[in-house]
Amino acid sequence: MKNNKIIAIWGNPNSGKTTLSIKIANELVKKNKSVILVMADPYAPAIHTVLPFTETKDQSLGALLSSIQISQESILKKCIPVQNTKHLSILSYLHGENIRTYADYGKERVLDFFILLKHLADHIIVDCSSQFHHDLLSRVALELSDQVIRLISPDLKAISFYDASLPLLRERKYNVANHIKVLSNVKPEMPKDIVGNRFGGIQNELDYSEGIQRQVLEARLFEALTDKKSDGYNKQLQSLMDILFFDEEVHKRKEKKLKIGFLKKGSDA
Repeated sequence: MKNNKIIAIWGNPNSGKTTLSIKIANELVKKNKSVILVMADPYAPAIHTVLPFTETKDQSLGALLSSIQISQESILKKCIPVQNTKHLSILSYLHGENIRTYADYGKERVLDFFILLKHLADHIIVDCSSQFHHDLLSRVALELSDQVIRLISPDLKAISFYDASLPLLRERKYNVANHIKVLSNVKPEMPKDIVGNRFGGIQNELDYSEGIQRQVLEARLFEALTDKKSDGYNKQLQSLMDILFFDEEVHKRKEKKLKIGFLKKGSDA
């Protein structure tokens, strides 16, 4: 599929990776795109924190990756559908699982996994573990993804995290220079200018939102943010979507101009 995109979302702990992964997935579904959201973190499996009442039926990402053979059919069997959403499903480790629950798997298995995924949905979003150096799935996602969003909390702990972690991504295959850097959970009192200047090239900001926080606490992240106070966050999210899908939007605008020109030419005739 020519327009497939694998988008990896990575960042320091508590920077809002899972929240943003879900919100981007929601935006793509609104455009009638099919999305598979891969919750890669095996240390704190996220599925039952965002969909606590969903029946998972042994649909574990860990079981899939450590199985003898992997196929499109076996992936689809492990996909957990999101209720009331036609085009969105999730692959995740399950509640109570950890890195020792299943047999180890190698890089070839992860490469096969992503190749197969690209034929099953328009877009693949990978909610990466912060500790990618201990998580092969997240590490390969950072290597293979068409785009990586790097979330940065505007605090000193984020600086400490990246000073320790970024040297582990020095190899050219990780393409760190092209990460989309986003300040996340920004509050007015936070030293965002200091942190932003420290990393340079910040392309977007996502302000702290009380509406988002309520959704996190009530496990309602798959719902739209409709309260007036969330207008700012929604605009910032749309700005990030424009960055992610700039080429698509440019193509659409060109097509629209051509269509208008064609219709105008026809009416003149």
